[in-house]
Amino acid sequence: MTENQIHKLVSNGKLPASQQCEKLIKTHISWVVLCRDYVYKIKKPVHLSFVDFSTLAKRKYFCEQELLLNQRLTKNMYLEVLPITSTHGIFHIGSGIGEVVDYALVMKRIDSTKEMRKLLRSGRVKESDIIKIARQLVDFHQNALVVKNRVKPEVLIEDFNDIEQIQSFVKEAIGESAVIKLSKVIDISTQFVGIQKGLIKQRDKKGFTRDCHGDLHSGNIFILDEPVIFDCIEFNEHLRQIDILNELAFFCMDLEFHGLLDLSKSFMQAYNKVFKVINNNDEEQLFLYYKLYRANVKVKINALKTQQAKDPGEINFRLGLFKKYFELMVTYSRLLNKTINGSENPVVVPRN
Repeated sequence: MTENQIHKLVSNGKLPASQQCEKLIKTHISWVVLCRDYVYKIKKPVHLSFVDFSTLAKRKYFCEQELLLNQRLTKNMYLEVLPITSTHGIFHIGSGIGEVVDYALVMKRIDSTKEMRKLLRSGRVKESDIIKIARQLVDFHQNALVVKNRVKPEVLIEDFNDIEQIQSFVKEAIGESAVIKLSKVIDISTQFVGIQKGLIKQRDKKGFTRDCHGDLHSGNIFILDEPVIFDCIEFNEHLRQIDILNELAFFCMDLEFHGLLDLSKSFMQAYNKVFKVINNNDEEQLFLYYKLYRANVKVKINALKTQQAKDPGEINFRLGLFKKYFELMVTYSRLLNKTINGSENPVVVPRN
């Protein structure tokens, strides 16, 4: 569907059970129609470096994948995939009448005030909530599909070093000194992966690479009596089939971004007590590396969103997040460098 067609669907389209649109949310790859009881998620016809929704068949397939993959961690939230049809200029979801123009993933709507990210900001997430999330993830990861030869040192380096593309933005947003810091961060990352490439390959062979969630952060969790972990990555296996430590590092990095180091530690202690994913000092270092890796991703995302934003308030908000994630990334790199060099001055690694 096009932007114009989505607005027609929202304004005068026919939705199941006489639902009416209360809010339309736009992301870089989806439109999300919020109604009283249900949510309808429609994929944009985009073709980017990491996602391809360019054809109707692909959008149907990935709607079905999103339904199946998210049902692994949720109960009765992800419901079905329905066709969107057009009849005499009126768009329908699920009527079965008219030409199929797209597909919608149907979800049960959950109270947005229970979103973990909002609760974190207001200091309303308890250690008991974190323990429940840890237990739920242990069960999920232990039963997740084991995949082999997905996590490769050279690919980790390539993914990490992609941040060089935003050097000019870093200079503009923070200054020349930040560009120097960024260069040091990249050197530390490259050196660490070079040192621990054997461990990275060994963990892959031992079965620690699994078909995970891929986007495990507080914005994708509802804190109910039992936590609801939703919105896994369906569109790119490379981003989802990862070392379990990479997945857990994202969640802990998110907690630490909110200043909740104690909750981060409690989470990993509860998780590792049941499912041993960290067994020695080298794996402790690898976990720190993955937190650095995840902070790197958030730096890039917020740089991009800052550049795309048009509203001054949104620009300032995104720029603030970008700077905060940048400093967290630098902090992780310094901690990692101390573990491998004993100082904050990295050994410079030649780049091709």
